[in-house]
Parts: sequence; C-alpha cells; structure tokens
Amino acid sequence: MNPSVKDRLGSVVRALNGVVLPALPKEASLAQEQVMLAMGHIQIILAQMDAAPGFLAEEVADLERMGTDIAATAKGGSETTGATAALKGLLTDTTVTLSEARAAAIQDAIDQLLLTLAKDGEATSRATVRTIVLQQGAVRAEKDRRWFAAMGFDIDYSGS
Repeated sequence: MNPSVKDRLGSVVRALNGVVLPALPKEASLAQEQVMLAMGHIQIILAQMDAAPGFLAEEVADLERMGTDIAATAKGGSETTGATAALKGLLTDTTVTLSEARAAAIQDAIDQLLLTLAKDGEATSRATVRTIVLQQGAVRAEKDRRWFAAMGFDIDYSGS
C-alpha cells in the first residue's frame, strides 16, 4: 500500500524538523529560517488540501461572474469589441475545465479587455467596468484573505 499524500508530506515535515533543522549549525540562520518556512508551507498545504478543489472552483465561478458582467458592459472601438468577443467565447468554452487553468485563462482575457477599454473604450463603459472590478474584486480579496489566514501575515484574519 502506498502512503497517502498527507502521510508523505507529514513525513517530510518530520524529517525537516527532526533531522535537517537540528543538523544545521547555529550560524546558519538563513538555512534554519528557510527550513522552517518550508515546513510552514507544507503544513498549510496539509491544512488546505481537502478544501482546495472547492476553493478553486469558487474562484473560477467568481471570475466567470466578473467576466460575464464586464463583457455585458464593455463598449468601445474595434479593440474593445474584439477583446469582449474573446472573453465571451472563453466563458462559453467548456473545453478548459481544470480550475487553475480556467482561472488563469479568464484572468488573462479580463486583463486584455481592461487594457483595450483603456485604449478605445467608451468613458461610461470604463467607469461601469471599473466599479464591477472593484466591487467583485473586493469580495474575492476577502475570500482569499480568509483562505490564506493560516499563513499568519494578515493581522485581521490570523490573530497575530
């Protein structure tokens, strides 16, 4: 029987903590710090592993919502029209289903549309899209902050 991913990652943490870290000389403070950082990252991965698919799926749904709202609002010249069509096409394309790949593709298409809006977009359209991005981006940022609270960098969520 093969050990699970969780068991293997736990074994790596134990090896780093019980063998590698104690073997480092006291003056190797950077190496000690990096080993502790690696252990921390692995522990966070272990803590988030089961919930990660749901988190990624929710991220894609949020990006799809933002993309749909932006595409419905974006008006402008030929570059904006082309970028809008590309975003709409991507949103209806179901061939890219892996959450991380789909999220990246949608983000890229949204970015391209925002760039073209700055070039030849209608002023009212740019203002409406800006509002959509800021409002929906704030909601997504809140979710991301909660997800990464275990890292301890955000005092509002990590209790530091």
